[in-house]
Parts: sequence; C-alpha cells; structure tokens
Amino acid sequence: MLTVLYQWWSRSIRWKLVGVFVIISVIPMLIATKFATQVVSTTFEDNVEAWLFQTSHFFVANILDQRRETASIADVLAENGSLTALVTGQSREMPPAVSHMINALGYDLLLISDNEGRIVFSSKPATNITSVPFGEGQKLYLDVIDGTPTLMAAGSSTFDYQGQRYHVLIGTLVDQSFVANMGALSSLTVRLYYKVNGQFTQVYASSGQASVALPPATLAEIAGNAADEYTSADIDGEDTSIGIYAPIRDGNNLIGVLFCGLSSESGIADWVTSKNLFIAIFAFGMLLSLGAGLIMSRLLTSPVIRLAEGVNAIAKGDFTQRVPTRRHDELGQLSVAFNSMAQQLEGLRKMEAKLRRRERMTTLGEVAAGLAHEVRNPLGIIKTSAELLQNSANLSEVETRRLGYVIDEVRRIDQLIRDFLAFARPPQRMTDLAPIDLVDRVLGSCQSEIEHQRVLVNVEDESGGARIHVDRDQMIQACLNLVLNALQAMESVHEPAAAPGQAVRPRLDIRITSEGDEVHFLFADNGPGIPPTLIDRIFDPFVTTKDSGTGLGLARVFAVAEGHGGWIEARNAAHGGAIFELVIPASQRRAGDVPNDPAR
Repeated sequence: MLTVLYQWWSRSIRWKLVGVFVIISVIPMLIATKFATQVVSTTFEDNVEAWLFQTSHFFVANILDQRRETASIADVLAENGSLTALVTGQSREMPPAVSHMINALGYDLLLISDNEGRIVFSSKPATNITSVPFGEGQKLYLDVIDGTPTLMAAGSSTFDYQGQRYHVLIGTLVDQSFVANMGALSSLTVRLYYKVNGQFTQVYASSGQASVALPPATLAEIAGNAADEYTSADIDGEDTSIGIYAPIRDGNNLIGVLFCGLSSESGIADWVTSKNLFIAIFAFGMLLSLGAGLIMSRLLTSPVIRLAEGVNAIAKGDFTQRVPTRRHDELGQLSVAFNSMAQQLEGLRKMEAKLRRRERMTTLGEVAAGLAHEVRNPLGIIKTSAELLQNSANLSEVETRRLGYVIDEVRRIDQLIRDFLAFARPPQRMTDLAPIDLVDRVLGSCQSEIEHQRVLVNVEDESGGARIHVDRDQMIQACLNLVLNALQAMESVHEPAAAPGQAVRPRLDIRITSEGDEVHFLFADNGPGIPPTLIDRIFDPFVTTKDSGTGLGLARVFAVAEGHGGWIEARNAAHGGAIFELVIPASQRRAGDVPNDPAR
C-alpha cells in the first residue's frame, strides 16, 4: 500500500509541492498555534478574574448599601413614633404598618433596647449580637445563629420617650436570601470569610454550599499584600475552574476575605483548556490560525467584559445598567441573571422611595387633621372678634388698620390650614368625565395668564374616548397646579441655539393618551427644567424653587393622584424643559357608550 502511494506521489509535482509545504509549515504552525492558545486562554482567564473581582466589590457594596437603607428606615420609624407602643409594653406585636414595611423590604430583625443595653423588644431571639467593622469605616453586626456566626447588615437610630432614650436596630442577615440571584447562579460560587475570635470563619456561602476552610497559603499571601488586589485561587481539589480571593480591610487590618469562583459546571469555563484550544485552532489551517485565535478570544471574553462593566456601574449606584443577552450559553445565563438582579435592586430603590414618600404624606395628613381641629376654632374666634372691634365707631385710624392686619393674617393662616387638609381629604363627589373636558376647563381658567405670556399651547387628545371616574374639583385643582407651574417656569425661556438674549415663544404641550386601563396626562414645557438636586424630592411638602412659594402645590397634586388610585412622575426632557406625567385609572364607561351611560 505504501509503495503504491509513494509511486502515485512521486509522479505528481502538485502533491510534491503540497507535501513540501506541509513539511515546511508544520513547525511554524505549531509555534503559532501554541502562541494563540496561550493568548486566548490567558485573556479569557484574566477577564473572568477581573469580572469576579468586580462581582466581589458589588457584593460588599450591596451589604454596605443595605446597611445605609436600614439606617434610613430606622430613622423614619424613630421619628414618626410608630414604636412607642412597643417600648411602653402596650403591645408585644409590631404595628401592622411597621410589620408590613419590614416584611415588604425583606428585613429579618427589628430590635429596640434602652440606653443601658437592655432589650425592650425584638422580633426574633437576639442575645449574641455584637458590632464589628466591615471596611470603609463602616460597621456591621455579628450574630450567632445555631452556633454559626452570621453577619447582619443593620442600621440604627435613637428616639426619646418619657425622658428615656431608646435605640432602634433594623437589620437583614447576610444569608441565602440576601442576594437571591447569586444563589440562583449554580455556576457562580461566593464565600465570605470573616475574622471571628482571631480565626477566619466562613459566614456566608452561595447556593447552600458546605463550609470550606480558607487555605492558609492564600491567607498568608493576602495578608502580606498591602494593596487591595485580588489573589488567584489555587483550585486544586475544588470544583472550580477560575476563582479569586478579594481582601476586606478595615484600614490596614485584614478583617475578611471574599471568594468568587466560576464553577466547572458552567461548561464554557471548563471547555477553554490549552489542549482543546490547540486542537481547534490547528484545525482552522495555517493561514487562518492566528486570526481564528483572535476572533475566538474576542467572542469568549466580550460578554465577560460587558458583565464586568455592568457590575462596576451597579457598584457605583447605576441600577439602570443592563447587558445584552444575545447568547444562550452559560455566559448568556449570567447576563440574564445579572439583568434580573439589577432590575430587582432598581425596583427595591423605587419601592423604598415610594414608601418613604407615602409615609411622609400620611404623617402630614395626620398632623393637618390635628392642626385644623386645634387651631381653626380659635382662629375663627379671633377673626370674628377682630371684625367686631373693627366695626366699632370709637376706634382710631391706627387701631382700625392694625385690626385689619390681624384679620388678614388670620385669613392667611386659615388658607395654609386648608392647603394642609388637602392631603388628607379623600375623593368626594365622584363623577365620570372625559379627560379633554378636564383639560379645557383648566386652560379656560388660566387663559388670561396664557395670553399675557404669549404661551403657545398644543393639546393632543389620543385617549380614544376613555373616561375617568374622579372628584372633578380635585382633578381640576391638580391639573391647574401643573399648568400654572409650567407657566411660571416659562416666564423667561430662551432658545439654546439662538443668539444671546434672543427670546423664543414659550410652549406648553398637553397630551392625553389611554394605555390599558389607565389615562395618561403629559404636561411638557420648554422652560429651564427641574434642578437635578430636586428631581427626587419635587413632590415632597415644602420643596419649592420659588422665593414666595409654600411648596405645597405639587405635594397636593401627588395626594390627589394617590387618592384616586393613580400616580404622578416628574422628569426632564432630553432637549430641555420639564415633563409631568399624571396617570389616573380609566372608568369602565366610554364616551361612545351612550345607551349605557347613566349621565345621559
């Protein structure tokens, strides 16, 4: 057989050239393939380790962020007096509002102690809680649960009651439910070691993994390195392909070590080995070997780079960050889990802000009701007495003028009380009406101001005949506040692209749309927009940009929207100006349903 092949090869110049080319190219090809294999595997491992290091930063930042959030909630509960029943012994159960908020936010412990450290109330048994450092000058708490040390991200506050100072502690355990998406990633391993009694003890492990001791050699290497850099994991004997150990320091003291690893079960990390890459690149041929290696390196590492950038952005507080999910392999699963984690964190932030705002409104309503009850009757007596004295014939001109001041100030205080009561007033005299009729009524009320400022008003009704079931007077007042705010903001608008000092005509766009079972009112102006420092507090009471404003107008709009089961949102437009979006639930009836409309 070999003789036949030799004879056939010796008779063909073409195959001789091919043979010589193959013989000459074998060694350069092996060298190039070896080089490409090292580049791809090293680049992939470096980028995965970099992403794991960013993941460790995100995990630590999430713990510290949770501590700051619990501190804010503790301040709110301490200020609004919701915990007084627990310290007086009148109740051994948390008030429903407090219990609902604690459960909704996923907190594990509410503890109240007096100034001498005695526990007055605790939602769970807590006798071994101690304060411990956790980097960046921050403090956490260490609890021993069933003999196992467990960290707790907790914030505290104080309040005084009957001359006694009490301390409020709200915390969430750093356990399996702390970051649910990390536990859901079977390919990602996270372990947290904390220094307890001089020994580094595992206090957290993702996915319910068994306890794994911190390797002494790794601990010695981390302790000897003063920089906050990660150390590559020694994976011998572990079900991990790539892993890192990141230090947690309190000043110069090493207090903890965080391990993040990508398990070999992830498939793609286990496949990228020197042997497999060598075979794959060699198969592409001599001319394409180096190019194929570079392409493979890019295909393998670009998703990890995007994930690392996304985790870094979230660690800095940008919870709107998302990464593409075009892949369907294990890295694609990491991207999906990352997006889900970011969405949950963003939702938690929004829910927390909404709860705080709603609680402030509730507290303000209670204060308003009490204020009206205690103040309005004395004010009425003062006003009536002053008017009777003013009508007396034996008063001098100076005395009459001073009594007029008293009557004017009483009227001003009475109007302020009326504004307060607007937050607690429930919708009354509910009726069905068309959204466009509401807008026409509001524009008619401020027509003179619109003409005076020469404001160009554009109204687009895209509601498709939808109707709303609302308190007509309250809705008119809410929309009127939004329109008047826009007119006041546009008193001096200028075109950014125009010449200096060249004014342009103010413009107010009002758009009505229907989306599902909701009606949206959009009020957009071309004014200066909302200052970034006020965008998150624009609907809070007493927040205003006007020198003479009380800061109750937009807060009243928020109360009206909430009272009707809707909501309102403020944002700045991309090209300048502010946009206020008021959303009200749509009525079941439509304008075209004349036979079924009782108002007809």
